[in-house]
Amino acid sequence: MPHIIDASTFLALRDTGLPVLDARSPSEHARGAIPGALNLPVLDDAQREAVGTLYARSGREAAVHLALQLVGPHLSAMLARAQHLCENRHEVLVHCWRGGMRSGSLAWLLESAGYTVHLLEGGYKAYRAHVRAQLARPARVIVLGGMTGTGKTDILHAMADLGCQVVDLEGLANHRGSAFGSIGLGKQPTNEQFEAALYEVWSRLDHGRPIWMEDESSRIGTVAMCDAFFTHIEHGRLVTVELPLEARVARLVAEYAATGETEAMLHGLERIRKRLGDDAWRRCADALRAGDHTTAVRILLRYYDKAYAHHQAQQPREAVRHIVLERDDPATVARRLAADEDSLAG
Repeated sequence: MPHIIDASTFLALRDTGLPVLDARSPSEHARGAIPGALNLPVLDDAQREAVGTLYARSGREAAVHLALQLVGPHLSAMLARAQHLCENRHEVLVHCWRGGMRSGSLAWLLESAGYTVHLLEGGYKAYRAHVRAQLARPARVIVLGGMTGTGKTDILHAMADLGCQVVDLEGLANHRGSAFGSIGLGKQPTNEQFEAALYEVWSRLDHGRPIWMEDESSRIGTVAMCDAFFTHIEHGRLVTVELPLEARVARLVAEYAATGETEAMLHGLERIRKRLGDDAWRRCADALRAGDHTTAVRILLRYYDKAYAHHQAQQPREAVRHIVLERDDPATVARRLAADEDSLAG
């Protein structure tokens, strides 16, 4: 019989190096998976749909018979695939969606071949609940805010290099958080993938020490933070950074002009056309097409600065520190904040 274990124990064993086999279908695995899990579907997407349809129409017994008919001819190939995925390990972690027939069937097959199997109680659904619960854990969060172009991400990266605990939300989301945030970065993770990656970072931090994050909205591009985690940003201690307009313009021009993706920038501009206003949108689009990124950035910053001011006005908290900079120097700011992080965290 397989060992039935909870999500916390399952993940602890994964961290020792045991292979994780996900018995769900390929599309389920692609939508979201336990980091490091290898997909070994008991039923492919079409088969899963057929079994589910029959279950709804004719009940469990008929669905089980169909599943056995579909899986039976492929047991030998499935075992060979499992042996390949697990390499030389003969102890393995297995899960499906709810810890039911699919993971149970795979566990039986592997035990028959001499494997020691640990089965996730409640399956991937229980893992997701565990992730949400852990993301809600109390922490001494400090939120770094400031207008667009102040270099907040670079400051946080410099702080991480100094040994501070930093959660790079934009890095995990693969998006810079604005209408232009996806330029040059490629595809974003799914929401489940984002939360799984966030959990991997969050669960390894010392929650007795300060944890730094950027002041973000609940949505970063196409992914959204769950309420349980976003409350850390809403109620964290706020530190703000102010950089002169010219320095912010120079930073953003260097960051976006270097991508050479004018069409992508125009596409991003279209998304905020209504809020920007037709006149500003037209002047900004003309500047981008002419390669005049400085003018385009100046126009956009008028919009983003107003949006930031509105956001700050809605804040129920005041900054515990406001740093005014004369020049763009993330390393110096990082050293100042790192030296005072305990007092800033309260």
